[in-house]
Amino acid sequence: MVTYTDMGFGIALAALLVCLCNLIYTLMDGHIRKPQNKVYIAILILLSVNACCELVNTQIAVFGLDTEDALRISKAAKYIYFLSHTLIAPMFFYYISYVVGRSVGIGFMRRIGSSELRYLLGFMPLCVAAATELVIALNPLTNWCWYFDADGGFHRAWGEYIFVYAIAALWIAGAFMLVMRAWNILSKTRKHSISICFLLAGAGIIVQLFSATYRIEVLMEALGFSGVLLFIENEDDRRNVELDAYNSAAFSLDLSAVIKNRIAVKVLIIRCIRFDNTANTIVSGRINRDTISQAVSEYLGTVVKRYYIYSIGHGRFALTLYNYKYEDAHKLAQVIEHRFESPWNINGVNLILSAKLLLVDVPNRAKHVEDIIYIAECPIPPHMQDCIIEGKALEWMIRRSSVEDAIRHGLETGSFEVYYQPTYNIDRTLHGAEALLRMKDVRMGSIFPDEFIPIAEQLGMIDLLDEYVLKEVCKFFHSGVPQKNGLECINVNLSVLECMKEGFVEHISSIVEGAGISKNHINFEITESVAAKDYKHLASVIDQLQNEGFLFSIDGYGTGYSNMTSVFSLGADIIKIDKSILWNAETSELGMTLLKTSIDMVHQMQMKALMEGVETESQLKILENLGCDFLQGFYFSRPLPKPEFISLIEQARMQP
Repeated sequence: MVTYTDMGFGIALAALLVCLCNLIYTLMDGHIRKPQNKVYIAILILLSVNACCELVNTQIAVFGLDTEDALRISKAAKYIYFLSHTLIAPMFFYYISYVVGRSVGIGFMRRIGSSELRYLLGFMPLCVAAATELVIALNPLTNWCWYFDADGGFHRAWGEYIFVYAIAALWIAGAFMLVMRAWNILSKTRKHSISICFLLAGAGIIVQLFSATYRIEVLMEALGFSGVLLFIENEDDRRNVELDAYNSAAFSLDLSAVIKNRIAVKVLIIRCIRFDNTANTIVSGRINRDTISQAVSEYLGTVVKRYYIYSIGHGRFALTLYNYKYEDAHKLAQVIEHRFESPWNINGVNLILSAKLLLVDVPNRAKHVEDIIYIAECPIPPHMQDCIIEGKALEWMIRRSSVEDAIRHGLETGSFEVYYQPTYNIDRTLHGAEALLRMKDVRMGSIFPDEFIPIAEQLGMIDLLDEYVLKEVCKFFHSGVPQKNGLECINVNLSVLECMKEGFVEHISSIVEGAGISKNHINFEITESVAAKDYKHLASVIDQLQNEGFLFSIDGYGTGYSNMTSVFSLGADIIKIDKSILWNAETSELGMTLLKTSIDMVHQMQMKALMEGVETESQLKILENLGCDFLQGFYFSRPLPKPEFISLIEQARMQP
């Protein structure tokens, strides 16, 4: 008949074997570099000691040893068991803090500040662990936690429930809070592994708490940490094995943890690694991009610890520098820069490699993972000649990244709004308006069109923005407010790239027809300097639009790109004359001649002239004398949001 004592021996032996296997695999596979790895190894060693203690006690019980020597050995085993097992809960807490990127203690406090309060808070977990261990160590004198009766029987005391189970529960609860706080930045496998570890260890503790005879706690904990080994300590999914570095996925996750936990770190990005033209002519099949990256990775491993190195793309690395002052990080960047100034001997060939180093201060300079990844990937403008790019020189990259992100999500988040700037007849009566897109992001605030329009074009989103403006104008006309207040048409800007697309005219017509408004209310407008790229095709598009009933204007006439024959051959209804011509007319006779000639030429081509940039009464008088048709500028009104624009045109209608 198998007794529980026999089973206890088997359970303890199984726990020991599991721990030893995990420990041997960890050491053989080289998972010993990071602090996280060292804490995990310490936990396995403690569990192995626990299992050995259980083996001793079960063996003494199996053989019925009741001698004084056996009793002393049993007492010593219990003492060692409690001393070592009490350490597992705080060690588990610290292990989880490393896994979720929120390592606590002295090092953590040094990263977030040095105030006395934070310093004391950093020591508090260590003090709790030390105090608990002291109580356990003094138990032979106090018998607070356990004691042996006269027959050598083991009995729990009140202190075991407080200093062993209750304190351990607090440590586990703290670890659970850390996991929940970082849940969104953990990978799926890590979530599953940590959850299973909590469940197995928790089940073992609860069973043993309520039934001391079922000694399964150590085995359950050992099994739980086996899952940790498979899915956390085993970082195959996070590593670039060929370069002995972490991969880009790990970089994103680790940075997310750093930023979420508000831990200061300097990120040094090494990118644009390539060999010069001379080297290109002599490189044989022995060397390729991977070979060069391996050489660079090997070098980086000599200046920082391996677990701080990330391969984030072809020829790009990132170093996470914790506990570095900015000056120290800059010095390290200079050391790496100096290395790139010297030839690299790769497979017997000397190569000159060029690289740009970007030093990012997180979170002072970059506050989002997307910003850092963008810095690592976006093109570096030619004017940035320094090898080390840092500080304010990075602001344009971060700004660009934020603007791109804002544009991508702007239509969903309601960041875009259509403003209207009125246009007037020469007799100062209302003629129409120009629809102008404005952007106000929740995080960045107002972003000027000069900034977001070119970026939207590069992102290939300008078509969506133009369509958004057109639909908003159609809704406005559908309300009847513009017609009621005397607006003949509203100008809508178009991208020439959009005009060149097949089916453009049909698509535009379907939008306006779907809104149920007259097409002659829409005056499409493109910039003349852009139109000069392909007049023949554009003229065909304009002709189709006008046949559909739309009006058409050319903006920016006279900005220096003018090909007058081609511009006037487009057959536009209105030519908008650039404001610089008007402003020059006030200061020089030649400028006045140019303004008069421009207006006369527009009229001779059977088109209407609209003068933009009207700001003063004197300018208005000049244009009245020259017979300009339409006027636009700050003299009348700045671009206004729709509610204010409606108020403006309603007031204008009521005036005699």
